[in-house]
Amino acid sequence: MSAAVARLSALSLFVNIRALPANLRGALWVIAAGAMFTLVSVFIRLSSAELDTLQVAFFRCVFGLLFIAPVLARLRLNPFATPRLGQHVTRALIGTVSMLCGFYAVGHLPIADSTSISFSAPLFITLIAAVFMGEKVRWRRWTATIVGFLGVVIMLRPGGEVLQPAALVAVASALLMSIAAMMVKRLSAHEPAMSVLATFAIFSTVMLAVPAILVWRWPSPTVWLYVAAIGLGATVGQYFWVRGYAIAQASAVAPFDYLRMPLSVLMGFLVFAELPTIWTLVGTLIIAGSGLYIAYREAQLGRKITADIKPHKAPA
Repeated sequence: MSAAVARLSALSLFVNIRALPANLRGALWVIAAGAMFTLVSVFIRLSSAELDTLQVAFFRCVFGLLFIAPVLARLRLNPFATPRLGQHVTRALIGTVSMLCGFYAVGHLPIADSTSISFSAPLFITLIAAVFMGEKVRWRRWTATIVGFLGVVIMLRPGGEVLQPAALVAVASALLMSIAAMMVKRLSAHEPAMSVLATFAIFSTVMLAVPAILVWRWPSPTVWLYVAAIGLGATVGQYFWVRGYAIAQASAVAPFDYLRMPLSVLMGFLVFAELPTIWTLVGTLIIAGSGLYIAYREAQLGRKITADIKPHKAPA
């Protein structure tokens, strides 16, 4: 009886969530993704005490692929049956390098610091869109972007003890993450989220196999659990993230990603007895403020463009 009640409750919750507006559903997906990514950061940090970053990343891909395979079989989905295979390969290469940089940063920096630096990805998206994609960026967004990068500089504190290779690697991860995010958004507009996840899992596993063998160490039983949790958590979190951005406007859901910061501070304190420095907090607030303003401006411009187009719409 209790099992039937539980199933009915779960079904009712699912129906209620499906009835929510698209942007709100997207925000819930992004919040859930942030929670999963925070847990993954904890397990990466724990695993990195015993294994090389290359091996941790390889296990993340292998276990992620193992968790995805049954779903692909049930859906009878062939991830290679796509006219955009080249884009998937490119996205996998950029995403894999970004993942390696991110894993290294998590393993060598306080969790709050690595999370804070990752928030600079939207700033890089604005920069890339303007310089390489010809998007017109007005002075307000440029100002917000520059201020956001000043927040990154405050956290890194050139000349201080915080500026170290791991922090610079974290910045590189954010840059590559921004490129990968733009590619994921483009791919998810044409293909199922599971297909986007599957191609990344397959190609990244192949790319990391040989490097991982070169630094191979057999994990202890506890670390086996950690790397399995990394694979499951990262795969589920990535699915949540792709779903959130696929069903909602990016400018509407992007602000909710910043909830990862308080979660990271909490987990860093509970698991590693870490507390962020005042510079990390100040830099995070500046970056978050800049990112939120950029998202707001994108939403405003989007509405303005829509309003400008409507009068010229051809009659049905």
